[in-house]
Amino acid sequence: MNRRPALAAFVAALALAGPLAAQVRPEQRPAGVTDSAIAWGQALFHGPANCSGCHGDGGRGTEQGPNITGALWLHGPGTYESLIEWVKHGVPASRTYTGEAMPPVGGSPMNEQDVKAVAAYVWSISHPPQPPPPSRRWTPTD
Repeated sequence: MNRRPALAAFVAALALAGPLAAQVRPEQRPAGVTDSAIAWGQALFHGPANCSGCHGDGGRGTEQGPNITGALWLHGPGTYESLIEWVKHGVPASRTYTGEAMPPVGGSPMNEQDVKAVAAYVWSISHPPQPPPPSRRWTPTD
C-alpha cells in the first residue's frame, strides 16, 4: 500500500492549519482587568491623569519615567494589585531610576475606580498575549 498520497494530504492539511495554530491566545486577565477598564485607563493615562507625560506614549518611557511595557519591574512583581498600589501611593524618589518621585495618583485628582482603571491599562500593556504552546507534531517514521 502506497502511503505517499495520504502523507501528502496530511502535510497539506497541516500547512492550511498553520495560520490557525500561529494565532495568539488571549492572556488570562486578573479580575478587574476588563476591556472597559483598560479603555478607561488608557484614556486617563494619556489624558487627565497625565501618566504619559513621564511614561511616554503607550508607556514606552521618557527621560522622566521608565518604560512600563515590559515584564521587568523595579519595585515588585508587576501584578495588577501591585500596580494599583503604585498608582495610588506613588513611588518615592529614592526608588526611581530618575531620582524624581512619582506622585501618588500621578498628582491628579483620581478616585479609586480611576486608579484601578489606570492599573488595568498598565497591566495590559505590560502583559501582552502570549503565543500558544507548541503543539505536538506528528512525524512520519516510514
